[in-house]
Amino acid sequence: MDIDIRGGLAEARALAGGHKGALAAYTVLGVVIPYLLLSSEPIFDLRTVMSMIVSPYSAHVSGSIAGPLYLLGIVSVVAAGAMLAAWNAILTEIREGFVSEIMYGMVAGTAFLAANILIYVGIGLLAVLPSTATIGIAEWNSLGGGAVSAAYRLLLSLAGTWIGARLCLTGAIMGASGKLEPFSAFAESWRRTREAQWRLFAFYFLYGLLIGAALGGLALLHGAVIWNNAQAPGTLLETAMSFGWVLLFAAYFIGQILFAAGFLRASRPRAASEVFA
Repeated sequence: MDIDIRGGLAEARALAGGHKGALAAYTVLGVVIPYLLLSSEPIFDLRTVMSMIVSPYSAHVSGSIAGPLYLLGIVSVVAAGAMLAAWNAILTEIREGFVSEIMYGMVAGTAFLAANILIYVGIGLLAVLPSTATIGIAEWNSLGGGAVSAAYRLLLSLAGTWIGARLCLTGAIMGASGKLEPFSAFAESWRRTREAQWRLFAFYFLYGLLIGAALGGLALLHGAVIWNNAQAPGTLLETAMSFGWVLLFAAYFIGQILFAAGFLRASRPRAASEVFA
């Protein structure tokens, strides 16, 4: 089953135009609310991070690590639930309303998140085995060890992007069919992306580079603002930078939803009347 990238993007644009209200509502739920929750924890503040980098021995953050981890877990579940609710809203033939979509999204999103953690933790554990050998080599050959380690990290990044491309339809498949368990959706995504895997890999690789460059640029810009206003936190310019982070995360969130939904629609078998139209 093939997937045309242009056709998928055209489907994504059509879905965006037809479901603006649902996308806006679930972006607030999946991005704005988690951002506000995380901003209440000092450890997630860029100013705190910069202080720890510049002066790790003098910087101090009160509280235990359990609180931030607990909050991060809640935020992850909320974001995943909002994504599943959004896919359910834009891909089902008949919507059942926000309450039903949110209830579905929280249950399915938790399962989706847990399954992804299991898969990527398992892949990470497998990846650690050769990296341990690489570290041993680096100790014996400090000149070549760095190059080997860098090449290995690049290979892992490319492999992760490829796996992500093969599984990119999972959430959309779950949302479209109302599934609560993700493993059959993983299998279906793997099957549907077989013929288009390298096109999808290239698309998500370039998309990842674009998002990474935007994140890096915004971090540098925000860091410069903090550095120039070290003694005056909370200025209007810093508030504007926070708004910039929300916009970037919102764009990424919407992109993840629409690209997967568009590619899922583009992967559907077409009737003969459509092929010869």
